[in-house]
Amino acid sequence: MLKQTLLASVLISSGLFNSAAMAGHGEKPHAHPWSNFALENTLKAMPAGDAIRGKEVHNQMMCSSCHGEHGESPSRNYASLNGQTVAYTTKMMLDYQDGRRWENFGQAEIMVKIAQALTPQQISDVAEFYAANPATVWGDANAKTEPVDMHIDKLVRKGDASRMITPCASCHGAHGEGIGITPAISGQVPEYFVRTMQAYQDQQRHNDVNKGMSQFTHDLTDAEVQALALYYATLVRTR
Repeated sequence: MLKQTLLASVLISSGLFNSAAMAGHGEKPHAHPWSNFALENTLKAMPAGDAIRGKEVHNQMMCSSCHGEHGESPSRNYASLNGQTVAYTTKMMLDYQDGRRWENFGQAEIMVKIAQALTPQQISDVAEFYAANPATVWGDANAKTEPVDMHIDKLVRKGDASRMITPCASCHGAHGEGIGITPAISGQVPEYFVRTMQAYQDQQRHNDVNKGMSQFTHDLTDAEVQALALYYATLVRTR
């Protein structure tokens, strides 16, 4: 209740209040799943973003309270956004707006309302802001880490043909840097990584085009998901 009251205050004071967006508590918008064609055209139609204006949106909407001053999450509860690809952040905000991303309304409600209050220009701007901030690793970058487990290294680089699991690096990049709508995952908060994978496995998250992640995560064990989360959390990006 406190978070919702604070959110409403922010929206009103920033001039971004949308009564339709704040109405209908708990009502899921209806949107068709993305096709590759529709998503590509939608992203092309978005206005060019500006990182300076994006910082203003970030500040107005108090995004730092969950995601950190520059997008580097200070909490194990929320995703890090710094260094994220423009296309992925844009897609996520559009997915929240239209109800394509709705895997846990209790936790995602604030993001739904914020996304519904933003204009296409503001979405493009804030996406540029996060992309402009360099990626960081999670936790203490100088902390001693264990050698990479060979099984996890194989999953990342080669996948597992016996389970039809595509190599993580083939979509997310050799250093987890992300490509287009495929998100950057290096430096990501491990708990958020695990929750995301579980949401795909449990079919609570449906906004992946062609259900790619839903398929690839289906046969991963809990231990593998945990190990992959830790692997990417401390992976240094080179781009």
